[in-house]
Amino acid sequence: MHLLAVALVPPYHQLYFQHFQGMKDNQIIWLFVWVVIIDIVTGFAKSVITHHTTSSKGTAGLIKHGILLLVTLTLYPMLELNGMKNAADTFVGFYIMFYAVSIIENWGQMGLPVPEWLKKYIYKLSDQYKEEQHENTKRHH
Repeated sequence: MHLLAVALVPPYHQLYFQHFQGMKDNQIIWLFVWVVIIDIVTGFAKSVITHHTTSSKGTAGLIKHGILLLVTLTLYPMLELNGMKNAADTFVGFYIMFYAVSIIENWGQMGLPVPEWLKKYIYKLSDQYKEEQHENTKRHH
């Protein structure tokens, strides 16, 4: 009778799927998904505005974003399940910051206003980057 009093722990894969389903209410996961989508949209808009649209670069970018989403959304519940939720949040937070920088770069390269104090921290919007691009253009002509 003593054996019946012991609570059965569900198999790991069931626990994993419970944590996976729980991501639908996780704000950091939603923020991550939205910054990826915004980066894709601003990257496409930038390529159209700057006349540098190529299907191969666009396809490669979509594959890269898709793989990163897949890896992150697979790894996050695994880390959370193993007691490493803070590590999972840090991992996702790193990519949110990475995509935020990319969105700001796209925004600035489209010629849209970016605060001056922010430009000096974003390499592709800095004067040094613009000078290097100008020198490269001179060399090719």
